[in-house]
Amino acid sequence: MQRLRLPAREESLPQFRQLALDSAARAGLDPAAQARVELVLEEALVNVVRHAYAGALPDAERPVEFSCGPGADGVFGLTLTDWGPPFDPVGGAAARPDDDSPEAELEVELEANLEADLEHRELGGMGLFLIRTMSQAVYERRGGANVLTLRFPPQQHG
Repeated sequence: MQRLRLPAREESLPQFRQLALDSAARAGLDPAAQARVELVLEEALVNVVRHAYAGALPDAERPVEFSCGPGADGVFGLTLTDWGPPFDPVGGAAARPDDDSPEAELEVELEANLEADLEHRELGGMGLFLIRTMSQAVYERRGGANVLTLRFPPQQHG
């Protein structure tokens, strides 16, 4: 697995993206799969950059750790780790309607955005949907860190 640790800021995105794409190409992913990896990674990273630390700490103290490559089963994966407050981008769908957590609030916004026609959709806000539908995503809170693992098994055509 390739690893990279940089500050959670937009200027770091090209380095993360390049590492992922180089690793995906070496792993033999086809161009369509590489495009999925790039899109999902960018959405996940932008969420970390904009929300994980909420500007509370200097850049040097707001790290994002990234690793990527094929797993033991040969399926290409990415792992993003940040040390912001707990946030589960995968399990938000299980939030209760009376829940006032950030995950539940985002889930309500996501549902409203998905149901709106194109003219009435808010700009952005589709990152969680793309992460959930274009990868196999698993979230864990581990040792004070948010760990998001994204896997990209081959697409089944049929």
